[in-house]
Amino acid sequence: MDVVKVVTVLSVVIESLTKTILLVWGIISKPMAEWSEEERRDVINTVISVIIAVGVNLDIFALAGIPFRISVLGPMFTGLIFARGAGVINNILDIIYYAKVYRRDNVKIQQ
Repeated sequence: MDVVKVVTVLSVVIESLTKTILLVWGIISKPMAEWSEEERRDVINTVISVIIAVGVNLDIFALAGIPFRISVLGPMFTGLIFARGAGVINNILDIIYYAKVYRRDNVKIQQ
């Protein structure tokens, strides 16, 4: 497992998860009647993202070669990351892709 790829992916993922959890926590910690339309949309988006990711067993961590001992955590965290939007997912996938290309090209050069 490429240490640089793992550290890079995990740093982006942890930042994204932290922001998502803080956003949702700030919303659900107040009465539902006080939620704005945007806050309701954020909570619904997060719940739907997690349900879909768990339902189809979508695990971006497994794709990056970072397995969880508790298998449902990968899809749950993937759902939370997906709730952040396409930009975050695109950044993570770029990191994974370029790490694989870099490793593949270096193997070819060494042969």
